[in-house]
Amino acid sequence: MGEKKDHFRKLSELSEKIMTLSESIRQAEKDMESVWADEIEVKDLQDVKERMKAVEETLSILQEEVGHLEVEHCKKV
Repeated sequence: MGEKKDHFRKLSELSEKIMTLSESIRQAEKDMESVWADEIEVKDLQDVKERMKAVEETLSILQEEVGHLEVEHCKKV
């Protein structure tokens, strides 16, 4: 039971990383609407790119975690 709980906790943590990317994109959009300065745009886009890379890694881990849960569920069914 503890192992499933750990997988679900990890899924929750991974989803938080994805939500952080979403917030970063929203903030970049807001900044671009209010001030169109090249330095802000570059900073925002770099931040979004870094977060996208983190989300790519997160989605890979998420896929593994879902696979683990699927294996556990299929064993019991």
